[in-house]
Order: sequence, then structure tokens, then C-alpha cells
Amino acid sequence: MKTNFKKAALLLSLTGIFLFSCKKEKTADPTPTPTTTTYTVPTTYNFASVDFTTSTQRLAMLAEITTYIKTTHSNTVAPILDAQKLKDMYANVNSLFTDGTLNTSGIQLKDKTGNAFGLQAEIEANFTDAVTASQNAAVSPTTTTASNGVSGKMISGTRYILVDTAGVEYKEFVEKGIMAGVFYYQATTILNNISTFDNTTVTAGRTAQEKAWDEAFGYFGVPVDFPTNVTGLKNWGSYCNSVSISLVGTTTVNATIMNAWLKGRAAISNKDDAGRNAARDIVVKTWEKVVAARFITYVKSAKSKIGIEPATVNHNLSEAVGFIRAFKYNSTKTVSDSDIDLLQSYFETGGSVNLHTFTTTNLDNAINKMAFLFSLDASLL
Repeated sequence: MKTNFKKAALLLSLTGIFLFSCKKEKTADPTPTPTTTTYTVPTTYNFASVDFTTSTQRLAMLAEITTYIKTTHSNTVAPILDAQKLKDMYANVNSLFTDGTLNTSGIQLKDKTGNAFGLQAEIEANFTDAVTASQNAAVSPTTTTASNGVSGKMISGTRYILVDTAGVEYKEFVEKGIMAGVFYYQATTILNNISTFDNTTVTAGRTAQEKAWDEAFGYFGVPVDFPTNVTGLKNWGSYCNSVSISLVGTTTVNATIMNAWLKGRAAISNKDDAGRNAARDIVVKTWEKVVAARFITYVKSAKSKIGIEPATVNHNLSEAVGFIRAFKYNSTKTVSDSDIDLLQSYFETGGSVNLHTFTTTNLDNAINKMAFLFSLDASLL
């Protein structure tokens, strides 16, 4: 028995040594080789079944509205604006667009307006108020009739603009308001929520996610072969192009944002969610920086015309204030609400915007603050 016990103990010991040896000799599991989603990104916005007609039509609607308001921007005629006509164009009723396809499009600007800040009511009130201003201007169409507290026309050099009692240009209020509250709001809302759109079911040649991305691209207002082709730029596309060289060195803002538009759309078609999100982030952040850069250029331009061309000063500052308001319509904006309020306060008197009472110190403060927030060199803009 004693001999058998020793043999068993020896066997167990050898087995343990063998198992231990096996554990030591086991090699590490190989690391999986990362896979890369590869696909071709086109150099122009030409994808299968692409269509952003509704966005383009809304840009055209805004153009007709502002063209009508600008009929008052003359020193030879004295048209009186029709507020109901402007409201009908905003809601696309009663077939008032000269482009008949807009009248029958079944779409409008009003129902696409982001209304979290009461913009719809502000725009329609602006239409009504502009009528009074046009009446004041008509009394003496060749002279400046607007002043602090009085709406009417401002004239300097070859510029004639219709402004409210605070010196804000009506045309700019509407144009920047719709650019912000419709185009920028709709586009960034789509982009920030792009993953929620179905990317499986194909209808009319594209998925809901592809369709949504196309719609957002359409609101940017550039041709499909931008930036090689800069003809026909609209609204945001035009403003992007105007600061493209100034924002970066060798890689222009135009190329950065267009490449991202292309990459994002191609990524969606190839089920590359990570690539889509990366491209989306570039578009949204670059677009926001364009807003900041264009603000600085307008304030700087206004400063250069103080005491020389008052109408140009108010025109440029009206644009600048509109750009500040635009930030609010991007749910993933990098600028804080308090900084937006601070920026706007540089143009206010008594808590309200007044472009008759600004100070050059506050204009400098506004430029410096915006440049700081977006790490921009204002001297290059």
C-alpha cells in the first residue's frame, strides 16, 4: 500500500508539472487586425438619387422676399410695402412668388422656422413695421428720414436702406433671421440628429438618412462642384466663400466643409457611421466658425465707415447682430448662451439693440470677444 501511495503521489506531481508547463507555453491570443471601411468619396455632390430641391426652393423664396423689401432701397422711387404680401410670401399662400414653381411647391418658410425664441412672430411684426417705415421714407425719398426713434430711410453714398426706429435694416433682419432660424436651424438639427434617420429602407433610390443629409446640404447654398465652382452661391455658401481664405492657411474653409459634406454623404451610403459622424462634426463646427468670422468682418467694416457712410455702418451692424442671433439655432453650438448675450449687449442701449447709439469701444469689445471665443485672428479678417 505504501509503495502504491508513493507512485500515485509521483504521478500527480508529474501531471501538475506537465499542466504547469502547458500553461507557460501557451502563447498570447493574436490581436485582431483592425478593419477599415473603404469606399470612394466623390469630388462633387453627385450621388445616386440625390435631391435637395425643397431646400433650394426655400432659398429662392427668401431671395424673392428680400428683393421685394429692397424695392424701397432707392432714392428715385417711393414704394410702400405691403405687409400682407410679405406674410403671404413667408407662408407661401396666394401665389405671390414670381417663380411659379415656388407657388406650387407645397412648401414654405414659416412652418420650417425654429420658433423656440419667437422668431415667427418677430418676422411678421417686422413686415408690419416695415410698412410704416416705407411710408415715412416715401415722404421724401431722396433724403434720410430715419433717426434714433424714427423709422425710415438712411442714405449715404449709393446706399439706401430702410431701417426701424433702432436703425436695424429691415431687409437684413428678415434675411439673417431666416438664414438662422430656417436654413441654419434645419440643417444643424438634421445633422445633429442624423443617426435617428433610417438608413436601411430605400425609397425612390435613397434611404431616409441619405435624404436628410441631402436636405441639410441644400440649405448651405453651394453648387454641387463647390468650391471649384463658386458661381451662384447663396446665403451661407456666399458667406463661407467670403471668409474661406482668411480662416486657415493652405486648406481653405471652402474645401474643409465641402469635403466633409461629401465624406458624410458617402459614409451614409456605405453604412460607415463613424465616418458619417466625424464628417458631421466638421461641417457643424466649421459652419459655426464661419458665422463668427463673418460677424467680425462686418463689425470691422462698419468701424471703417463711421462718420463717412452712416447707411453702410447700419447695414453692416444689422448683419453683425443677425449673425450673433444665428448661434442660438444650433443645439450643439460651442458658444455659450451667456456669451451670446454679452456679444449682443455690445450693440444695446437700455437692454435693447440700438444701432444709432453704439460706441467704437463696444465694437472693439465685440470683435475681440468673438475672436477669442473661436480662436480667430481678427487682423486677418
